[in-house]
Amino acid sequence: METKGTIAALDIGTSEVKLIVGELLGGTLNVLAEGSAPSAGVKRGVIVDIDQTVHAIKQAVTEVERTLGEPIGEVYVAISGEHIQVKDCQGMTSIKGEDNEITDDDVKDVLHSAMVMRIPNELSVVDVLPKTFTVDQQTEITDPRGMIGYRLEVTGKLIIGAKTILHSIKRSIERAGLELAGYVLESLAVSRIAASIDELELGVGIIDIGHETTTLSIYEKNDLVYSTTLPYGGDHLTRDLTYKMNCKYQDAKLAKEEYGVALEALGDPEEKVSYVTINGEHRFEPQSEIGFVLEARLEEIFEMIQKRMTQAGYAHMNSGLILCGGSSSLPGIDQLGKRIFKQSVNVYQPASLGIRHPKYAVAAGMLRYVLSRSTVSKSGFDRAEEKEVVAHGREQDALLMNEQASPAREERPTREQPPKEKKSFSSFFEKFFG
Repeated sequence: METKGTIAALDIGTSEVKLIVGELLGGTLNVLAEGSAPSAGVKRGVIVDIDQTVHAIKQAVTEVERTLGEPIGEVYVAISGEHIQVKDCQGMTSIKGEDNEITDDDVKDVLHSAMVMRIPNELSVVDVLPKTFTVDQQTEITDPRGMIGYRLEVTGKLIIGAKTILHSIKRSIERAGLELAGYVLESLAVSRIAASIDELELGVGIIDIGHETTTLSIYEKNDLVYSTTLPYGGDHLTRDLTYKMNCKYQDAKLAKEEYGVALEALGDPEEKVSYVTINGEHRFEPQSEIGFVLEARLEEIFEMIQKRMTQAGYAHMNSGLILCGGSSSLPGIDQLGKRIFKQSVNVYQPASLGIRHPKYAVAAGMLRYVLSRSTVSKSGFDRAEEKEVVAHGREQDALLMNEQASPAREERPTREQPPKEKKSFSSFFEKFFG
C-alpha cells in the first residue's frame, strides 16, 4: 500500500483486538477496512499470554487483508494502563548551523534533550510530545524549522511505560508477522476523534470505559493535564449480572448487550430475558432488573471518577464530559452521567467514519492522531524505538542515551497473502525526517 498517509491502527483490548486501516485524503479521514477478533491473552490492558494475543492479532489482520486485497506491513499500536506515566518535560539546545537556521537536526536535538530524566530501570521513555518551542525570546512557536536563532527550547510531555509490558506488545506484533510502526497513547488517540478542537481548548473530560478498566483523561488548552485509570469496566457489569441471574458469563454478556440499559427506569418490566441458570433452571429476568444491576455498578464507577476529578481540581469542565468505549453504548448512560457529574455528558459515536460502535474509538482515533500529528514529534524520527534515558548533571544539553538492545527477532511466520505484489506501508513521517 504505497498511498501516502495510509496507516493501520491496532487496539489490543482485553475483550477484543481491533484493527482499522485508513487514509487521509483532502483533510477527510477514510476508513478502508476494519477487523476484530476475541482477545483471550490480555488482562486489564496488559498482555499475559503472547501466544493467544498473537492468534487474535492474526485473526484481525486476516479479516482486514481480505477486505483490502493486499497485505499489511506495519501497525501503530495503542498503549494504556496504570503502568503509563505522563510527565512534563523541557529541553534546550544551541543552533548549530552556520546561518543559524533551525533544521530538522536541531529539532531532533532539542527533543532528545527533553528526554533527559532520571527514571527507574524498569521503565522506558516511549515518546516525547512537544507542546511549544521557544527560539531565543520568541515563545509559543509550534514549528520552529526555518526560523533563525541561537537557542532552541521546547516544553512538552514525556510518555513513560514499563519495559516488560512494552516488550510483550512489540513481541506479539512481530510474531504476528507485522512490524511495529510506533506507540500511540490511547487517551491522546481518543481525544483527537471524540472531542473537537474547541472542546480540547476550553476544557473537556473523556471517559473511556473499557473491558476491565476505565480511563479518565482531562484536557485544557489542547493539552493533557490529568489522566487516571480505574480497575473497573464493562467486565464488572457482566459479572454483576452473572451473580444476579445465577447464570453463565456468556449468557449474562448476551443479556447485557441485547437488553442492557444504564438506568432501571428505562427498563421495561414486561420485557423479560429468557435464560438458563447455572443449575439448569429455566428463568425469565425483567429488563428493569438488568437495568437495576447495571445502574448500580455504573453509578459506583462514575462516583469514583467524580472523586478523582475533584481531588485533581477538575470537578467541572467547560465543555463537559464525553463517554466512549464499548459499555458507553448502553441506553441512558449519558443521563446517568449527567445525574452524577452535574454537567454535560455526551456519548461519542464514530458514525462519521463509517464505524458505528464506540468500541472503535481508540483505533479510529489513532488514525486521525497519527495522520494529522505534529511533524516535529519525536515519533517522526525515532519510529518505535525505545530509549533508556538517564539524567546526567544539570545541563540540559547533556544527553546520555543508551539504545535498548532489541531481542533477537524470531523468524516471522509466513502468512498466506493475496496474489498481489506485496507492498509496505509508507510512513507518514518519512518525508519530514528521512
